[in-house]
Amino acid sequence: MTANRSWLDDIPEDYRGFYLGQPDQQSPPGDVDPDRSLLIGDLGPDQPFALDYRPSSAAPSVIYLSTAADWIEVAPNIEMLIERLGI
Repeated sequence: MTANRSWLDDIPEDYRGFYLGQPDQQSPPGDVDPDRSLLIGDLGPDQPFALDYRPSSAAPSVIYLSTAADWIEVAPNIEMLIERLGI
């Protein structure tokens, strides 16, 4: 995760709040912790997806930045994501 730690530094200061999000119990997690996540791809402009290591360092959840509702969990772990994708 240290190689990924500075991804937020590349984003202009006035846009950082958008990328960090806010905690949201309705659509968890709502936010992202750059020190406890690893960006693994991009679904489109301003739609990164990441492994979120806050719930578990051994089995991170998979989250993405929704244009409608901050960071949303796609799957509780990578195995579940792969199963849902039918791979």
